[in-house]
Amino acid sequence: MQGGGRGQGRGGGRGRMGGKSLGPEGYCICPSCGARVPHQTGLPCTQRSCPKCGTNMTR
Repeated sequence: MQGGGRGQGRGGGRGRMGGKSLGPEGYCICPSCGARVPHQTGLPCTQRSCPKCGTNMTR
């Protein structure tokens, strides 16, 4: 039995969001209508509703 050892080692290793730190600034954006509201520190955008259409926002 011989080990092939042919792995390529191509893992990105950057974690969530591709390693981008979004920080406290920025906007929450509605995926349905495109509305933007300033992000509030400590409140995930996914827990906010869009002021125009009521859909959950994304970062």
